Amino acid sequence: MDQMKFNRLLRAVAVCLGVFLSVSAAAQTSISPEASRAVDDFMTFRMNLASYRRPEDALLAIERYHNEHLSEEALSGFSEQETLILRNFEVLERYNFMREIPSRKEETVDMLKAQYKVLTSWIAARKGEEFNKWLLTTAGDILSCNLSYARVSQILRDGRAVKNYYERALLQDDSMEYALTNLGQWYYYAPAVGGGSKSKAGDFFERAVEGARTDAETYYAKIFLSQYRFEDKKRRHEAAALLSEADSLQPGGFYVAWIRKINEQGYSLFYWNTHNIRTEDDD
Repeated sequence: MDQMKFNRLLRAVAVCLGVFLSVSAAAQTSISPEASRAVDDFMTFRMNLASYRRPEDALLAIERYHNEHLSEEALSGFSEQETLILRNFEVLERYNFMREIPSRKEETVDMLKAQYKVLTSWIAARKGEEFNKWLLTTAGDILSCNLSYARVSQILRDGRAVKNYYERALLQDDSMEYALTNLGQWYYYAPAVGGGSKSKAGDFFERAVEGARTDAETYYAKIFLSQYRFEDKKRRHEAAALLSEADSLQPGGFYVAWIRKINEQGYSLFYWNTHNIRTEDDD
């Protein structure tokens, strides 16, 4: 969920979150070493996408990556679950950049809804099973993004699942950076009456930095912790240091430069997301 926005709809239904989803003994919690490497490779690619200023250029890079690594032929040796994990990641990254292009709004929504249908149908057909941590976390992301375009009944239903998907992933791996970062965002944005807690959010962001295994995981974990630290004026020097450490992993990237710019204006990334503040870079 490193650019995942918890929109007003998610905050409005956060009071409904926290309903426990049953876990069966039947499980598909393991993926192959090859699939694990493919996930790590995509996470590195995801970090490198942060270097692009123009969403159009990032989308061209995603298309090239798809042709080389995510085509049907390239994924032919993976299981259904492994393929779905990688497809979820690809759709989420396309979504992150396509939604920045107003003329592609309808296409963006259609793409997201199509993947949502594939995902939820696949899960529904395996009722009572538990899935791999990467399937759970990317499922939480797909459902969360789809809330922006869903009907009220669907918001209430899927809103209950998002947090639980991240929590179930952490039951498998309590140091999983991706789940910790996303759960930290959930706690940050959710209202207190719905279980939100900025203090808990900070704990999860700290754990994400500690649990990061790769440069890509460290990159996003330090960015989110930096923005949490930025909101404490006494610790803003820590925020700057964390951003510099992230920047050293993807030198000169546009994303960190943009965050520094909004920080210079007095806003954290979280505040900017919540209030939809515009800068000259958004024009």
